[in-house]
Amino acid sequence: MSVLRIGVIGAGYWGEKLIRVFRGMSNVEVVAVCEALAQRRDALPDGLAACSDVDSLLQRSDIDAVLVATPPSTHFTLAKAVLASGRHCWVEKPLAMRATEARSLVELAEQRNVRLFVDETFLYDPLVRTAKKWIDDGRLGRLFHLSFERLGMGRIRRDSDVWWNSAPHDLSILCHLVPGGIERVHAEGFTYLQPGIADMTVATVRLNGGVSAHIYLSWLSPVKVATMVAVGSKGMLTYEGRFEQRALRFFEYEIADPTAIADNVVPIPRFEATETIQGGKEEPLSLAAAAFVESVRSGVPAASAGEYSQRVVELLEMGVGPSEAEKT
Repeated sequence: MSVLRIGVIGAGYWGEKLIRVFRGMSNVEVVAVCEALAQRRDALPDGLAACSDVDSLLQRSDIDAVLVATPPSTHFTLAKAVLASGRHCWVEKPLAMRATEARSLVELAEQRNVRLFVDETFLYDPLVRTAKKWIDDGRLGRLFHLSFERLGMGRIRRDSDVWWNSAPHDLSILCHLVPGGIERVHAEGFTYLQPGIADMTVATVRLNGGVSAHIYLSWLSPVKVATMVAVGSKGMLTYEGRFEQRALRFFEYEIADPTAIADNVVPIPRFEATETIQGGKEEPLSLAAAAFVESVRSGVPAASAGEYSQRVVELLEMGVGPSEAEKT
């Protein structure tokens, strides 16, 4: 196809960003937008067809792919309708709210021979890809532990909790950096604002080979951060994912052999930051959009293709247990 023709479902906070990004791409045309709220339809840029129901959008013959930018609880139903219509589908994270639903979407995309893509934006940040190269090349030595924090005020959901909304970012990064199996995920949520919807969650993860991880998420924090720390036997790295503060740092260190020390405190002869890479002007969302378009054109799955992202949904469900997943 010479021009990839796009339809969008949802013109809210993130839908607006998707419309902007895809409209700025060459050989891509945003054709129509489905939005239930009249004020949002009225605010759409000139030149876009608008409709209020999904059926009207999917009945159009001039759309090749559809972007689903709606609340998490709607992702499965809408993505299923898009795939069933024979269109390529971009879905905001998480892919679905049940592991069985995620797997069924992957199967449907395969049956229809269309691409299913999940917007796990951070996988397309060059800094995350550099962090993976450092880990894979052994620069950190033997990997011990990864720590994730995603904190801030705002974007408090009513249909799903902080675990299902924020953890997909960190679990997708974790699976990308450490592709081996995960033995256990345990997440404990804390509810303050809305009954049954956790505002804060702390999770521990145990991976094959003895690697551990923890994830701390909060919708109620005076500090806004999106950080990752990876600790290895001879090096450490930190990653800050907020767009304007994006940076990747590498630290080298040495610790004396504890068995050879008579004192109660183990000396640390060396600990210093030896490399810092600042994030460039590229927008990770634009890079994700480019990956989606390339995947559609080439037929090659992207890093956040449905067949990979279904693992994230399985881990989300593993963390809270089947009974809790049914409540979200």
